[in-house]
Amino acid sequence: MRHDLSWADAHPGSHPFLGEIFSLAFVRGVEPLDALTRVGALPDTLARRTPEEVSRLHEYDHGYPEVVSALALGEWTVLCQPTGFELTHLVDALSRGTEAVALLRHDYASPGFTHAVDGAVVTGFDPKHPGRRYGTDPDRLLPLMREAGFEPDSTAGQYDHSTSRALRLAGLVTGVVPTFDQLTAPLPSAHIDPWFTRTRPRTTADAHDLAERIVAELHLGSTPGLAPALAAARRGDPVVVSPDSELGGHVREWSSTARRASWSLNDPGGRHRMTDEERHRGYRLGHLVQALAAAFRADLA
Repeated sequence: MRHDLSWADAHPGSHPFLGEIFSLAFVRGVEPLDALTRVGALPDTLARRTPEEVSRLHEYDHGYPEVVSALALGEWTVLCQPTGFELTHLVDALSRGTEAVALLRHDYASPGFTHAVDGAVVTGFDPKHPGRRYGTDPDRLLPLMREAGFEPDSTAGQYDHSTSRALRLAGLVTGVVPTFDQLTAPLPSAHIDPWFTRTRPRTTADAHDLAERIVAELHLGSTPGLAPALAAARRGDPVVVSPDSELGGHVREWSSTARRASWSLNDPGGRHRMTDEERHRGYRLGHLVQALAAAFRADLA
């Protein structure tokens, strides 16, 4: 708990420096490999990696994968996603049957801190604006927030040291704080695809109709296992698709194509490797996998 946390707010050119974008999640009583499974780990991608090795995977030929590493600390597992932010969107799935904390540093968008218990967000807020909280009990962490250095009663922004303050709060909630050296050592890691998690769907109530329209538009009706899965979802039956199943393999391919369509626009080396037609198809595949996730997880909506 007394670690130097200055690395969490450090900027490029400083040392130690983890990144301008990274997310951490803590889950109690769940082993590292099980924690990775909860956030959609793809079993055939499991390997020990450093953050530098993870960053090198973020390019066109690899499909810009989301990669998460896992570290055991006492009764908690700490997940780390260098250059990524998916962990903060998966805290509900991570916390089912237990509790979880997630925090995000994102210098170009909104950072976040979330505490969840058994699938429900209890307290969440932007570390730069701790006065704006949400969840089933937004004020539960107020004493610990103050101890961590937040001013939760102020309407003014708190921009300095916001990430280290959030990490300190995570430590007060969990009793553990990873060091920079622990997070940057070679750790068990895997590509993740949130589609294979039990997180709440993000899309609309017409997910079945949308999925079926895109399947017809892209001529994917003959995809093995897809029609029976959609029919089961229509009946209200639970639909679980594993990453190593035939249908799961197609979902992984569709997700990868969608990521390439999106991420390559910001990659000078990948931008022109897709035609406009291919990129449009990639976007539609992204819409499809989101609609399928909502249709198959209707019990969580």
